[in-house]
Formats: sequence, structure tokens, C-alpha cells
Amino acid sequence: MMRESSLAGKFLVAMPTLEDHNFERSVLFICSHDNEGALGLVINQPHPAPMEEVISQLKLQWRREKRSKIVYQGGPVSLERGFVLFEQQNANPSHLMVADGLYLGTDPEILKILVEQETETPFFFALGYSGWAQGQLEREIRENSWLIGKFDRKVLFDLPSEERWAATLWSMGIDPAQLVDDGSHLSN
Repeated sequence: MMRESSLAGKFLVAMPTLEDHNFERSVLFICSHDNEGALGLVINQPHPAPMEEVISQLKLQWRREKRSKIVYQGGPVSLERGFVLFEQQNANPSHLMVADGLYLGTDPEILKILVEQETETPFFFALGYSGWAQGQLEREIRENSWLIGKFDRKVLFDLPSEERWAATLWSMGIDPAQLVDDGSHLSN
């Protein structure tokens, strides 16, 4: 897939017609997208596990003034695996750059640096991810299951999770109240 057609670094917004309950009213950040498939993280579904539990399991201690208390449910795949989206000045080759200055990593050392050092670098932490096989995401987009939106750091790092779906739609010029499930998928 040519880089221009890649959705990496974009938001996907679930349409009401999407039948998978895992993605109802969800916003996903697409981390990678190529000829082999796609990987993304749901950014607006809090996970039941508190961040303190994750931190204690990794034997880490908070040293940050502001604490990100929320762990997110990144998707239904590999629920035991952690994914961190974070901003970084100097690129580490083991981290995947997913947008300008924004990286994805799975190494617990990233979380250690972010919570134990006195830094205010914003980060997003999720357990699990959302994945699509080759051509699957493109098919779902053609079926109007997803809208494609521009990435917005404020949505990812600053807005409360319950506001992210509507805010992303508004940024696309769409009134969320105007999105309705027309019921057409029920006739299958």
C-alpha cells in the first residue's frame, strides 16, 4: 500500500451501522496500515483495571505530578498486552512513529520512564488492540462502518473519554445527533 493511502496516524469513528459491539460509538487511532492489514487502538473505552493496578503489577511507582488514571480497552485482541502512545523528542529505533512526534511502543520500559521520571509528557495506555486482516478495513470503510478523521492530539490526550466520539465527529463537520442507524443491515 502506498504511504498516501495509508490510514496510519488518522482517527476512525464508528458509524451506528457497525454491528460489532466492541466498537459501538468508538474512536480508534490507527497506528499502522499497509498491504498486510491494520492495527489501531480504541481511545474512548476505559478498561475496568485501574492504572494503579497496572503500575503495581509492573512494580513501578508514580513520580509524576499529574497522573493518568485511565487504562483503555484498545481492542479485543491480545487483552493482556500493553500499548503506549507517547510523545518523544528523539526517536528510538524500537518505537514506531505513528504521527509527527507521536510514537507507539509495547516495551514496559516506556511506561517505567513515563511514570517514574518527573516528566509531564502526555501518554495514552491501552490493554489490547484492534486488528484488521489484509483488505478488511478497506471493505469496512466501503460498507460505511467507519468515518476517517484527522488526528487531533487534544482529543487523544486532553478530552475525557466520553467526549471523544462526539468531538471527533464535530471536527469533521458532522453533528453526532444526525447519525442514525437506518436499519438496512437488519434485512440480511
